[in-house]
Amino acid sequence: MSELRKDPLSRRWVIIASERARRPGDFVITETAPLPTFDPFAEGNEDKTPPEIAAYRSPETRPNQPGWRVRVVPNKFPALAVEGQLGKRGEGPYDRMQGIGAHEIVIECPQTLRTFTGLPDRHVQEILWMYRDRLVDLARDHRLKYGTIFKNVGKAAGGRCTTRTASSSRRRSCRARWR
Repeated sequence: MSELRKDPLSRRWVIIASERARRPGDFVITETAPLPTFDPFAEGNEDKTPPEIAAYRSPETRPNQPGWRVRVVPNKFPALAVEGQLGKRGEGPYDRMQGIGAHEIVIECPQTLRTFTGLPDRHVQEILWMYRDRLVDLARDHRLKYGTIFKNVGKAAGGRCTTRTASSSRRRSCRARWR
């Protein structure tokens, strides 16, 4: 399980997630890769991802089925875990606690694309609203105090796929406050 450690000099909390080092293909850098022949995030492959947490979809469609426009699933390789207790403790000059938080994947569109810059403005609005909705929902967990969104574009940036996803996460932090 990951943990949070407080740097005694900067007084900032950092995530230590050593289990994420086990992901296959890390640090293999290639030139611009072709679009994948199989995209687990594409519409029609909903059974290849964890069950969805949230989605903007047509009203006549069911969860975890085609018909969505923006979809959120748990990260298969999370830096943080929702389950557990904080377990805050001092160890020498360091403060530590369990890496409690949420780490989700926001699938920005049903098609396999490299970037969302070609999407209609209305769809980009929906993506931004989903980021907001997820952070607001996660803010309800009293253990989580800090929310962030980050976007990995391609494998060289830490993404597993060359396509369009972003991550939303919230974690416990003693200094940062959600406002």
